[in-house]
Amino acid sequence: MSSVALRYRDVAAASDWLCAAFGFQRHFVATSETAVVHYAQLTFGSAMLMLAPVRDTALNRYMKQPDEIGGAETQSCYLQVSDADAHCAKAKSSGAEIILDIQDDDFGGRSYACRDPEGHIWNFGTYDPWQGKHPDNLPAQSAVTDRRGVRRWAIVVGLLATIVASMVVARSVYITLRPGQGILDTDSKEAETRAERAAKERLNTVSMGREGAEQAMRATLEQLGRERIAKETAERAAEQAGKRVEEERRARNTAENIVREVRQELDRMRSAKEHDRRENEQLDRARQAKQLAERNAELASQRATEEQNAKEAAERTARELRGQLDRVREAKELAERNVEQVRQRANEQNSAREAAERAAYDLRGQLSRERSAKYAALKIAAQLRRQLSQVQNAKQP
Repeated sequence: MSSVALRYRDVAAASDWLCAAFGFQRHFVATSETAVVHYAQLTFGSAMLMLAPVRDTALNRYMKQPDEIGGAETQSCYLQVSDADAHCAKAKSSGAEIILDIQDDDFGGRSYACRDPEGHIWNFGTYDPWQGKHPDNLPAQSAVTDRRGVRRWAIVVGLLATIVASMVVARSVYITLRPGQGILDTDSKEAETRAERAAKERLNTVSMGREGAEQAMRATLEQLGRERIAKETAERAAEQAGKRVEEERRARNTAENIVREVRQELDRMRSAKEHDRRENEQLDRARQAKQLAERNAELASQRATEEQNAKEAAERTARELRGQLDRVREAKELAERNVEQVRQRANEQNSAREAAERAAYDLRGQLSRERSAKYAALKIAAQLRRQLSQVQNAKQP
């Protein structure tokens, strides 16, 4: 998953406005020792927005703010909302500049475009680019799924009806044959009843096992999805913390370089001061140089103090980020353990499904044997009818 990064001159004000006008949620806010917000992460559904300050960095020369290039933008963000009209009304009431008013778009939905207080362009609409449809189309998909479920149950019911019908036919054959010849006795009828009852019980067991397996599989897939989202969130947080640590390290190195340059300048000033003292004939110039050197030394000392304070603040921030990184790693490990448990449960569900399939296989074998018995009974009945006909013909004068 990816995130969008935007630069603002006032990160705190931009964060508050985006939450109030567009419905963003605060995910993470980084502040300095003086409570100044210099970085923020906001979420909008599954999307994340990173707010960074406009400052002098290596990337700064390649970027411009909208008000520096006549209010133009080369890119803009699009976010999906369920009700574009209500979202547009809320943005208007919060002071957003509507540049394209709410209207029907080319995808059959509603959308609009606006500017935030610092000139960045935002697009909001009901079209979902991931699914290629609007929220209104979702019930139709659910209806298709329901129809497929009805078809599956119709097939199962038809199979059960066929089995029961075959049992009824077999039983009627036995009953038909019994009065004439007495071939089938009470034990055969009871065996038939027990076989019929066992077949019904096995069918019910297989049906219940299949329903349980499907429900468990759906629950497992949902759990795997939640664990995957948690893992991706932890990985994003760890990556962002690593980037923040790298930025603080670069800032600390820059501060150390500045302090080193100041010290070198102070050494050069001291050398110039000693030289002026040795040159008595240039006393006036030496005094002027001394005064200038003292002023520069004072400025350098102040700058060194400020750089030392910045270095200490950077080190504190780095320690905080390391602690946050440790917590993210712990969350990642917990998520991995949960994924392993879900895999184990999935294996158990697969074993249950295989057992259900074996039971269904056994049931089909039993059904085949019952059909063979039915065909044998029909053959015996035909033979008995022929014998009966022969006996009747022999009795006639």
